[in-house]
Amino acid sequence: MDDRTVIISSQELVDHTVLARKRNELAFKRDFLLKTGAKEGDLHLHAILSELASVEDKLQPLEKKLSELDMVTVVPRRREIGEFTSEINKFSRPELDIAVKAKSGTAYDLMRKRAALVKNNYERREDIARLTIMLNNMPRKDSEAMRGLIEEGAGGDADVSFMPKEKQQELLNLTQRLGRQCCVFAGSFSLDKKKIDTSELKPSDEVSRTLPNGRVVWVEASKVFEFDANEKEIATVLAKMQSKNAEKQARAFSEEESVFLDKLQSDYLAARNRRATLVKGSELDETAKVYRKRPPDDF
Repeated sequence: MDDRTVIISSQELVDHTVLARKRNELAFKRDFLLKTGAKEGDLHLHAILSELASVEDKLQPLEKKLSELDMVTVVPRRREIGEFTSEINKFSRPELDIAVKAKSGTAYDLMRKRAALVKNNYERREDIARLTIMLNNMPRKDSEAMRGLIEEGAGGDADVSFMPKEKQQELLNLTQRLGRQCCVFAGSFSLDKKKIDTSELKPSDEVSRTLPNGRVVWVEASKVFEFDANEKEIATVLAKMQSKNAEKQARAFSEEESVFLDKLQSDYLAARNRRATLVKGSELDETAKVYRKRPPDDF
C-alpha cells in the first residue's frame, strides 16, 4: 500500500460524529455552569470536565486522522446548513441567548431550522458514513459529481455503469434513506422523478425503525411485521431476565428456577440473532483507501 494511502472505515466516521456531538454537548454544559456561577471545585462541574477530557482523548486521534485525508465528505443539505449558520452569525451572543430563552424571534427560528437539519443528519449518521465510504471508493471525478447530487438534490445524471449492480442498488438505498428520490436509468444515477417508472433499478422498499439504544436501522417493508413482533419479544424476555437476575442476587435459586433463567437467556440471544437477520446492513464494516493530503511543498 502507498505510504500516502490510509484505510478509513464507516465505523470510524460514525465514532467521530458521535464523539464530536458529545464533546459539543459537554462543552455547552460546562460553559452554562460557569456562566451561572459554578466554581471549579463543584462536583457537578468536575464530573462534566472529567467526562469532557475522556471524550477529547478518544476524539483527538480520529480528528487528526481525518484532518490529514483528502477525502470526499457527504453532508446532506450542506448548503442550507451553511446559509442558516451565516445568518445566525450575524447576531451577537447576547442576542442569541435572549432568543433561546424567549423561544421566539428571527434568530430562534433560524437556529431551530438549522438544528432540525443537523439532527436529521446525526440520526442518519450510519447511512452517511456508508455513503461517504462508497464515494471514496469511486474515481474522484465521479464521487464529487455524486456528492453534489446527493447534497443539493439537483443536477444532471451521473454515470454509475462502472459499478456492480449490487453496489448500484446499495447507492440507491442509501440515497433514498437520506431523503432523495432516485433511480438508475440507462446506466446513470438520476434524481429525475420522471425516469423512475422506466428505470432499471429503483431503491428497495424499506422502513426505518429506532432501536432502544437510539440506533436507526432499516427493514424491508415486507418484513416489518415480523421485525416489530420480534422487538416486542426482545423487550419482554429482557424484562423477565432482568427481574430473575435481580431475584438471584437476593436468594439462592432452585434447579427449576435456574433452568428457567437459562431458557430466558437462550430465548433472548435467539431474538437478538433474529433482529440481526431482519435488519439490512447492520454492520459498519465498509472501508476505503484514501490518500493523505499533500503538503504545500508538494505542489
